[in-house]
Amino acid sequence: MFTPKTLVLVGIVVGSIIIGIGISYAVCINACQGSTHNMMNSMGSMMGGNMMSGMMSDSPQDVIIKAVSSQQVPIGKEAEVKLLVLDKNTKQSINNAQVIVGIEKGAPMSTMNMVTPMFEATNIGNGKYVASFTVDDSGYYTMHTHVILSGKSMHSMMQNHMDIGILAK
Repeated sequence: MFTPKTLVLVGIVVGSIIIGIGISYAVCINACQGSTHNMMNSMGSMMGGNMMSGMMSDSPQDVIIKAVSSQQVPIGKEAEVKLLVLDKNTKQSINNAQVIVGIEKGAPMSTMNMVTPMFEATNIGNGKYVASFTVDDSGYYTMHTHVILSGKSMHSMMQNHMDIGILAK
């Protein structure tokens, strides 16, 4: 039915197509990895450089934020973590601030898996605020805590930010 020359020709054509597909795949994968690598390097330089550190300080600029209750919380039940907010200069309690909290599963900025939306902690007086939330799994969580002082803009929350470790058992 087919002559040996025809079979060889078909084999060459099919082989060329398969090799072409393989080369195209390899080039695409390499290009995608390269762009991902470049993107990760760019993110790393922003995080390690001054871009992100300029937006979010390592320690709060105007306030002191302390966890004054246990940082170990139950699984599947509403937990409360009490925070004390003090003026950094006078060490006096701050009663009229807005304390914004968000809970992330894992270490700070490692998973970006926020298990709660950002919410406002309840002011209970004397510079104390209560963050109430529920976690469903055991493990380490990060409580991203932001303070907006009275009369300051919302953007100031990035200068008054602190991450607090939470352990769910």
